[in-house]
Amino acid sequence: MPHNTPPARLRFALAASLFVAGGVVAQGAAAAPTKPQDPAKPPRGEAPEQSEQVLVTAEKWGGQRLADLPRSVTPITSELLRDAGVQSIEEAARFVPNALVTGFTSRRLSFPYIRGVGSGQGDPAVATFVDDVPQLSVSSTNLSLVGLDRVEVLRGPSSALWGRNTIGGAINLITKEPEWQPRAELFASAGNFGAQRYEVRATTPFTDSVTEDTLAASVSASYERRDGFTENQFTGNDVDSRESTFARTQLVWTPDDRNTIRFSIYGEETRDGGFVLGSLGPSPFGGAGLKADPYRVNQDFEGRTDRDILAGAMVWTHYGDGFRVTSISSAQSWQIEESADFDFSQIDGVRRFTEEEEDYAYQEFRVQSDGDYDPRDLASTGVRWLFGLSGFYSEEQRSAANEFRQGGVGVLFGQQQVGTDQSVGEFQSWTASAYGQVSALLGDGLEVSGALRYDLEDKRAEVDRTFTAGGFAAPLASAREGRSFSRVLPRASITYRPNHDVTSYLTVARGFKAGGFNLTAPQGQEAFGTETSWTYELGLKTSWMDERLQANAAVFFVDWEDMQLSQFDANAGGFVSNAGESTSRGVELEVVGEVSDALTVFGTAGYLDTEIDRFTDQFGQDATGKRLPFAPDWTVGAGAQYRRQIGERYAAFARVDYFHVGQFYYDAANLGGEQYDLTNLRVGLDYENWRVDVFVNNAFDQDYVSLAFQANPADPTQFVGQNGAPRTYGLSLRVTF
Repeated sequence: MPHNTPPARLRFALAASLFVAGGVVAQGAAAAPTKPQDPAKPPRGEAPEQSEQVLVTAEKWGGQRLADLPRSVTPITSELLRDAGVQSIEEAARFVPNALVTGFTSRRLSFPYIRGVGSGQGDPAVATFVDDVPQLSVSSTNLSLVGLDRVEVLRGPSSALWGRNTIGGAINLITKEPEWQPRAELFASAGNFGAQRYEVRATTPFTDSVTEDTLAASVSASYERRDGFTENQFTGNDVDSRESTFARTQLVWTPDDRNTIRFSIYGEETRDGGFVLGSLGPSPFGGAGLKADPYRVNQDFEGRTDRDILAGAMVWTHYGDGFRVTSISSAQSWQIEESADFDFSQIDGVRRFTEEEEDYAYQEFRVQSDGDYDPRDLASTGVRWLFGLSGFYSEEQRSAANEFRQGGVGVLFGQQQVGTDQSVGEFQSWTASAYGQVSALLGDGLEVSGALRYDLEDKRAEVDRTFTAGGFAAPLASAREGRSFSRVLPRASITYRPNHDVTSYLTVARGFKAGGFNLTAPQGQEAFGTETSWTYELGLKTSWMDERLQANAAVFFVDWEDMQLSQFDANAGGFVSNAGESTSRGVELEVVGEVSDALTVFGTAGYLDTEIDRFTDQFGQDATGKRLPFAPDWTVGAGAQYRRQIGERYAAFARVDYFHVGQFYYDAANLGGEQYDLTNLRVGLDYENWRVDVFVNNAFDQDYVSLAFQANPADPTQFVGQNGAPRTYGLSLRVTF
């Protein structure tokens, strides 16, 4: 399998960015704006006027007040990312009710769950986007958050507008665009476990008498590393170390007053240590287990995970007379090489080797109205519309090899000989979609909206499985299969605003996640079917005290058919199977308030009641009536931030964040589970453009197992998993110019 060296990939990303920049400058020199300025688009060189309310793009209309949306969306702004020290999607999700993001110590695997909807294997059920470009795999979603303007977390099915794999919701990472004034920011932090993180972001316009402020560029980059949290008692080494380098370059070109073209390219390399998976309870091979003796594993083999990503996109926006046209073109390539101790013990039994790579191209084209449409004007009437086409083509190669070794013969999994069980697969898929949305203001504060999407997805798989021993390879299985999946996905809402401070809504939406093929699975589980759902949501958004306090609430009910659940087989590894019918119901509350100019408080609470109506797991256990995996009954967040000015140049800063993740289960039969509480503290001092913070995360050193699965085919009560991050602390410095 071809595998570029990481430095070459990043050099290519930066070189390509500079090449594009040169081409844009050359073309911009010949551009001469001749068309009149469109009132919907700010003049070149000027920033758009900002509202005190957070503006979001969850409905693809453009900047829209959060309070006007007839759905549940949580925006996590760049200010919150900075003040709370958020550095990963997992940490950002803690501010969202009924959301949980779990992941292995390696950044390459991260699994988001919203309202009980998620997936640990296969395609995600909560898709991640980068500037509206979908990330097709969980392997490419956990990226550096450097240079972000905000993270928008959409709760509930978003298929009508956002397409595939958004049956549970969507996470959109929205980057900061290049700015029309020179600006730079430097960041550095250091902490225990050898943690280091460095960030840089710089932006500037290219100004001369010819380009007339038509071109601006920005660069964002980060480097981070840390030692492992977990000690391998067999070798004495720390196993789960991390190291990552990320770089993004962007260009914005406005050749005239009606057109904007935005180029971006980013690359990342991660070099992470092995999986620190160990038995939760006493191990049959010795050891007390992660519950009694956290951050201790016993492995004879220490693996690694290497991930390289290269992606680029071009977004063209044309502002016409009363309409707007947007085209998004993107391509991405990622590669992974991974090794792990697959018997999770000190015996030399089984080692796992995985290689994956994917190349795909994505295109979206939409046209929408761009005129006066103000839901804040309760007496106004009007219509706005949006129509679009989108699609992608993907080619993926995957291989997984279990190397059975001498120490496990006759002991593990019933394997009777030394050899390698390997599955190699080639997967191709493409999707074509057409969608539209129409909203209408009917006067007297009433608004109705409807959206419809048609999705067609075609998948092809070629999988070969062999067992190699003594230099001879014996074929075990071979499959050549293709399937097509299609659905019509409606969404409708009705919104009533009795006054400017209250918005109430009712939304009904259908979600869809196509079926697919497993690379490795027990016999008869090679393919799995489509998952669909209906969600009903009733919500209320309110503001108080001249919008210094916002309080939002929602109740919902989700009804699934053929939910896709992650399972684990000791020989094959992870695979996906359908779980029949399931339901989820719950309540969500979000409150943000400015108590004074110095003190801000927030609180979130999510209650979730899920039930599997019909399912039998891989152990033959009836899971009927059980809760869905990784669906906490309660998710609670609360915190406060205080800032006090000291003289003219200094300001002191203090923040506390508390998060409670209630009882959740690792498996469909609810045999193993966890709950935990985390408290993060941060204090700092500002001096003009300098800021110094001291932070402590997981301040009370809560021991918990964030992720686990069943690994013993003879005993479904035995789990292997990993501990969540222990107490970490450090110092950070930020400088802006």
